Amino acid sequence: MAGKVFSIIKKIRIQHCDPAGVVFTPQYFNLFIEVIEDWFSEGLNYSFSELITKDASGIPAMSIEAKFHNPSLLGDNLHFSIIVEKVRKTTVSLKITARSAELEKRCIMKFLYGFSNLNSKGLSPWPNQIRLKMEEYLP
Repeated sequence: MAGKVFSIIKKIRIQHCDPAGVVFTPQYFNLFIEVIEDWFSEGLNYSFSELITKDASGIPAMSIEAKFHNPSLLGDNLHFSIIVEKVRKTTVSLKITARSAELEKRCIMKFLYGFSNLNSKGLSPWPNQIRLKMEEYLP
């Protein structure tokens, strides 16, 4: 049985674009981080604000790999999906895909995130409630 896939649509706005109306490459990173924040809040039922302020924790990026397939333009509605590739004690590997409304592949990013309590050095184990929810998204 396949795991869950988190999906969300983001509208491409002028703030994401260069003067020609094409998404400026670094803006994809901002969009993907928004999608991860939405996934935590809506998919894992644990908001970034809770994670950071209540738990004094964070998820530092350890590795990011990006592949750009086709340009996205001002006004596009991009369909983002998250698949969890692997959950380990202190890290999670995510694959996030952005597609057009017509399902044309625009960009794929792979992220390796760690979990860190801001009061300790190095990585910490994921809180059980977050890890269990992440595991629901494994294939």
